[in-house]
Amino acid sequence: MSISFAERSDQLCDQLRTLEHQTDDQDQLFYCAYLLGLLGVHGGLDSQGSDAFDQSFKEELQTTLEREAVSETDQKNILSLLNTLI
Repeated sequence: MSISFAERSDQLCDQLRTLEHQTDDQDQLFYCAYLLGLLGVHGGLDSQGSDAFDQSFKEELQTTLEREAVSETDQKNILSLLNTLI
């Protein structure tokens, strides 16, 4: 049985919160916080499947990073963190 987007979002949020508690690196904290904010919104979509969630979230994240003019370095690091989680 596949999981809902809300459940997948919760899984990733739990992993990010664990990382937040384990680091003193301010950049890492920023990347975690950035992803946590978007995950909360994306998890509200009514759909199923962890792979579908991951793909959909990556696309939305990329669009948001570009729209908010996040620096290329931060974009790379945020995407890298997400890829590590999934």
